[in-house]
Formats: sequence, structure tokens, C-alpha cells
Amino acid sequence: MIHELRHYTPAPGKADALARRFEEHVLPLLAKYGFKVHDYWETTDGAREIWYVMEWADEAAMKAGWDMFRDDPAWAAAKAATETDGPLSASLRSIVLKRPGYFRR
Repeated sequence: MIHELRHYTPAPGKADALARRFEEHVLPLLAKYGFKVHDYWETTDGAREIWYVMEWADEAAMKAGWDMFRDDPAWAAAKAATETDGPLSASLRSIVLKRPGYFRR
């Protein structure tokens, strides 16, 4: 099993729109496909950066999952509709993590 830490920085002036897109479109699509979101946060400094952690069986499953998500017509429509005035995200970072064998809970 692996985890993916995703981090989105909103484009200037787009924090509310990005959060709304996650609430109205992204999170429902993640649920539709059964993606496992462990937790979800926004920064409290006013920038409203978005951070969340996903669980995947392996990197192949992660790639297949994101390919399926990006190919969904509902995602394409939501992305197009929410970006009529430009991109909502200034940056996206995805970090793949695995728990080391020496760590015990």
C-alpha cells in the first residue's frame, strides 16, 4: 500500500472558487470511483491551500485511478466550467509515500 499527499496552491484570487470546485465536483467524483481519501485540510493563513492524503494499492493503481478520473466527462465539464476566467490552481504537487518497514505503530 502507498499513500499520495496532494497539495494545491490556489491561483491569485481563486481560493474560494478552487475550494468550491473541490466541494461540488472533485470530492463527489473521488467518491464515485471509490478513491480512499484519508483526510483533507486547508491552511489557516488565508491562502487556503488544499492538502489531502489518498490511499492506493500501488503506483499502478494510482496511475489508473487518476487516468480514469481525468477521462470522466463530468470532470472535463466541471474543469471547463470553473476555469472560464483562467486556471484555479497555481500549482499542484503530488508526493507518493510508503511506510518504512522500521516504523511500528
